Amino acid sequence: MVKSLKYLADSLIVAPESDRRQLHLNHPDAKPIRDREVVLASLCDLRGRCEVYRKDPVVHVLIFSVQGQGILYTADSPRKGRPIESGQVVILPAHQWHRYEMVGTDWRTIFFYLADSFTWNHIRNTTPQVRISLVCRELNAVTEGFLAETLRDENRARLAARHYAELIVLYLDRELDMEESPAHREMKQRLYKLWDTVSGNLSRHWTVEDLAEEVGISPQHLYKVSARFSGYKPMEMVTHLRMQQAQEYLINTDYMVKSIAHLLGYADSFSFSAAFKRYANCSPKQFRQKQLLKKKKEAKQEIGLY
Repeated sequence: MVKSLKYLADSLIVAPESDRRQLHLNHPDAKPIRDREVVLASLCDLRGRCEVYRKDPVVHVLIFSVQGQGILYTADSPRKGRPIESGQVVILPAHQWHRYEMVGTDWRTIFFYLADSFTWNHIRNTTPQVRISLVCRELNAVTEGFLAETLRDENRARLAARHYAELIVLYLDRELDMEESPAHREMKQRLYKLWDTVSGNLSRHWTVEDLAEEVGISPQHLYKVSARFSGYKPMEMVTHLRMQQAQEYLINTDYMVKSIAHLLGYADSFSFSAAFKRYANCSPKQFRQKQLLKKKKEAKQEIGLY
């Protein structure tokens, strides 16, 4: 199936079995996206074949590679091309020719077409880029959410759609912060992935050496980048994540303190309680009691007893 859409592409070849879902930017609650001069956006599950060529595009094009692979050809690499991997973003400024195609049989992508205007002026004078995305996974989730909510006809759906639209804009702005160096971007992404891994394995007895190995850098380097980009030293960040989860357990479950200690990787309830008191200035038992009293007070306020 060949389409020639002059506004979007000089040549566009997409296999018919592909699934392309366009965001409803004319929806009333898509206003935050329209206000940022996004002229078209779509979530695509490309299958079989996809090839796109633009000689002189009038818009900036963003491609978030959620899953699968592609290859990009530009003036800098007209023959060999540059690979596009999962978790990467492709930034293609207006008025610079490019061609890309999928590699393999399946490629999930999110496309954004941005107006060549003052809003996106910081893209205009750059060259085509392929780099690790800071927001690819999150953007996939909120794009799915926006698409789902705009299909529902109820007040809560409209509110949710509006919030999803605002998140889409926030993630685009975060991704397109051109002042940050590629090296800093990559390190931030590696740290985000590390802390995500730690959050899912809080019972593990983490050491600085373990953390550094996960990131692929030395413990000394991890100290520096963790303090700079996370605001905590490595083991301080592990403790911070454990304490956040501890508060969730104390508020929302009736788990015993010794059970929480075990779930969070502490040898016993005494070492956990000591760490929690340093963090929250009260013992786990006192924290739970305060939260129960707070909930009771809020419940009474709701029924008008206060």
